Amino acid sequence: MRDKTNRDPKREMKRETDGNEKKPERKILGSEGELIYVMTKIGQVIILNLLWLVSCIPIITIGTATTSLYYAMMKNIRRNRSYPTTEYIASFKRTFLSGSILTAALAVWLFVLYHLRLIALDQGTGTGAFLSRIYITVMVVTAGIAVYLFPVLSRFTMKLSSMVKLAFVMAVRYIGFTILILAGTGVLAWLIFRYLPMATILFLPGMWCYVCTFMIERALRKYMPKPDGNEDAWYYE
Repeated sequence: MRDKTNRDPKREMKRETDGNEKKPERKILGSEGELIYVMTKIGQVIILNLLWLVSCIPIITIGTATTSLYYAMMKNIRRNRSYPTTEYIASFKRTFLSGSILTAALAVWLFVLYHLRLIALDQGTGTGAFLSRIYITVMVVTAGIAVYLFPVLSRFTMKLSSMVKLAFVMAVRYIGFTILILAGTGVLAWLIFRYLPMATILFLPGMWCYVCTFMIERALRKYMPKPDGNEDAWYYE
């Protein structure tokens, strides 16, 4: 298993020197004030959200887009490294193939489960109803694995099968976070498509991703190698 953030550490440190320097204390209404800082971060979240929406259009790239959104959200928005578009595009290029394969595999798997459930319900028997509940359970478990799968892809280099296993372990070990993220995502999608103006889709998913990083990152850190001091370990800050 290799941590992706360890690639070319000297080049990364040189490019991101400005992000590592301690900034002077900001005055609330100054050019470097907290208000300006917060507004800038909100603007960057919206930019990442728009990139994510556009990247999801081909459907097959949804996984890659989500991976890149998480990576840029952590590295730029939370750790102040580089620029949001730079990190998003870099991650998208790096994980395009793996993310597309995982997206296609998840789509096919969920499609099969959904239709097996319909077949079971059409039987109109107790056994069919039982099987229907089994298929729903498996779909929920699959969604729980997906919660961690793409963040794992953003951070590690390993076989796709190993990524799925690691995501499953994290989904079970941090079952509380898994339930919160799944429930929150479901409620957010329901609100956007039923009650909120559709324009909210331009920023709410990005805001929710930012919130989710605090839970997912706690799980990721348990499986990451300790920094050796020779690289910019922004993910440990």
